[in-house]
Amino acid sequence: MSGQNNDQWREEFAKRKANRSTSEDFLEPYFENIKNVSFAEVPFEISIPSMWWRSVYASTNGFAYESFLDELSHEAGKDLLAFRREYLDEGTHKLIDKLEEVSGWKKHKKNEGFGVAITECFESAVGHVVKVSKNPNGGVKIDKVWTVMDCGWYVNPDIIKAQVEGYVIMGLGAAAFHEIIFKDRKTEQKNFDAYPMPRINDIPPIEVFVMDNDEDAGGVGEPGLPPLASALTNAIFDLTGKRIRKLPFKLSKV
Repeated sequence: MSGQNNDQWREEFAKRKANRSTSEDFLEPYFENIKNVSFAEVPFEISIPSMWWRSVYASTNGFAYESFLDELSHEAGKDLLAFRREYLDEGTHKLIDKLEEVSGWKKHKKNEGFGVAITECFESAVGHVVKVSKNPNGGVKIDKVWTVMDCGWYVNPDIIKAQVEGYVIMGLGAAAFHEIIFKDRKTEQKNFDAYPMPRINDIPPIEVFVMDNDEDAGGVGEPGLPPLASALTNAIFDLTGKRIRKLPFKLSKV
């Protein structure tokens, strides 16, 4: 896991220390319930300046952690949500119950791919279930996304749902559309006409559910982005048996 964004802004002596953001987005109960957990990073510097993206380290960390947990689930021969449930707490169990209920997780058919990812940052936990199927024109298509957010006490659910829909689209773009290519220290993309972004016909139906509880309020604007890419690639593995470990990729080429 690279700490390049923070490393560019840290003093030289601090670059030799562990980056505190390396474990960002890893759900807290895992630290208590998994006997052996180790995090490491490989700091490096690049000639192209970079800055923080939405949800900061959680974006890239979430893809790595939840993809790895999916692989562990398959190696253990266990249901993907049941496997996570073994290591998470009661609060997250309720989120998992809701994901199972709204997505019809236990009823999906042979030619449907279902993927899940659950992450936590800014004091809020979010789970996505993504459903995919084979596209008659080649590759795969996204049929639907279900999201359950637990942000504690809230006021306006419509604002939360609007934020969720936005970060599902942004996460989809990062996973399967956005790409800037550098050649001879210059970008090949000069404007938005050359920079692929999701269009309205690329956006699947999105259904959002907000958990009700009396916990302290958490963040809403960023926590839903990190789990999208891994939920999508986990769904693609469920359908095709192909692991995707590098982003972005093209849905039409899977």
